[in-house]
Amino acid sequence: MFKVLLSTAIAGLVALGGASVANATETAPVANDAAVAPIDIRMSPLTGLPGSTEYYWTSYGEKFQFEVLLTHVGEERERGVTVFLSVPEALDVQSWGDRWSCEDTVGGIDCHHPDLVVPDEAWPVLYFEADPDYYAYIEDTIDVYATTADYEFAHEGVHYINDSRR
Repeated sequence: MFKVLLSTAIAGLVALGGASVANATETAPVANDAAVAPIDIRMSPLTGLPGSTEYYWTSYGEKFQFEVLLTHVGEERERGVTVFLSVPEALDVQSWGDRWSCEDTVGGIDCHHPDLVVPDEAWPVLYFEADPDYYAYIEDTIDVYATTADYEFAHEGVHYINDSRR
C-alpha cells in the first residue's frame, strides 16, 4: 500500500516538474521545495542471497539477511534518523541494530535512531532478516527511505526475486 501511494505521489510530482518517471525515485521535484535528506544509503546482502548482484537480489524460498548503512553526507550535524523499509507482502521481516527502535507497519518496517551525527559519520548499521513465503514467486523491490529533520526522504532500492521453483 505504501509503495503504491509513494509511487503515485512521486509520479505526480514528476509530471508537475516535467521530469521523466524513470528518474523519479532520486530526483523528483517536491512541491514544498524541501531538499532530499543528505543521507547516503547502502544496502548489502549478508546471507541467503546466492547469485545476487548490486542491483538484483535473488532468493530461493530461504531466509536471507541484509544490512543498511546510513551515512550523513550533509554539512550540518543531524540528530536522529527515520527509516522506512518497504518490502513485498510475502516477506516476513525482522530488524535489529544498536539503539535502533523498529516496528512493523503497513507495507514494511519503520525504524528510528536517536543519535547525533556529524558530516561523514554513519549511524549504527541496521540489520534485517527476511523470510519469504516458500511457495510464493515474488518479483518486486526492497526499498529503503531515510530522512532527518525537515528533509524529503532519500531512497535506495534493489530488485528482488524469490523463486523456489528452480
